[in-house]
Amino acid sequence: MSDRVMWFNGACVPWEDARVHVWDELALRGANVFEGITAFWNADEQRHEVLAGDAHLDRLYDSARVADIPAPMTRAEVFGALAEVASQLGGSDIYVRPTFYAKRGRSALAPDSEGAMYIGGFPFRPSVPQAVRAIVSSHRRFGGPIGPHAKSGGSYLDFRVFERERVEHEVEHVFFLNDRGHVAEADGAAILLVRDRRVITPSVDTGVLDSITKRIVLDLARGLGYEVEERPVLRDELYRAQVVLAGTLLGLRTVHSVDGRTVGDTGGAETAATLAAEYGRLCRGENPLASACLAPLR
Repeated sequence: MSDRVMWFNGACVPWEDARVHVWDELALRGANVFEGITAFWNADEQRHEVLAGDAHLDRLYDSARVADIPAPMTRAEVFGALAEVASQLGGSDIYVRPTFYAKRGRSALAPDSEGAMYIGGFPFRPSVPQAVRAIVSSHRRFGGPIGPHAKSGGSYLDFRVFERERVEHEVEHVFFLNDRGHVAEADGAAILLVRDRRVITPSVDTGVLDSITKRIVLDLARGLGYEVEERPVLRDELYRAQVVLAGTLLGLRTVHSVDGRTVGDTGGAETAATLAAEYGRLCRGENPLASACLAPLR
């Protein structure tokens, strides 16, 4: 078994041997779309169970269409490749990142247009810092013609600027606003605000990725009888609620301060803790929603 696996255009290869030419569209223009997917090890069944696999592949193919990148494989072939990566990683929870990229052709209409694919995978265990601190970035995020609904590598270039601010301010996360001054996302995660038994999150029309993890959490919240609001969120609301981040790698992570202000004493801490516990149970197949979210990866 390996601590990291790379599937590259048809087969698993040594990690360092997965290479593209510098003149491929992937290198020239960042022409790729991807998904981050988790699969949890079921020791009783001796198998990996992928979380929201169909939803992730739906978004991968939708992103490829929006970004005009030819899909190089069918859904069945992608699932087969994911299963191959999982088998190489053995009995642990894993993170896999299937990526479609443009090898040639400035658009899918070009006569030499060609798409390709790779999948990186490794075992993972979410780590939770004792005190998660965040700041709101001094930069705003603006959408281009592809927009926020495609999960593209090019759109993540902004994150280099946010990462610099994160390091300079010595915090764990950076939040950013959209061009209208509304709260958008965190670095690699969706933002949820919890007040008592109410869960509030920026709506997709504010220019955020339609987070699959967030969708699962909102379904959990509704099932527990909590009120759910999807709407534009103002910056000052971050200071008046329990802030929770939701993402594939993060799972659910509670934020203790934003811009140096302690948050969370608004009655939402208990609700946030309940959601985190139920999300953990779902990932282990112990929540009723698990039957709709988990599927064997073979």
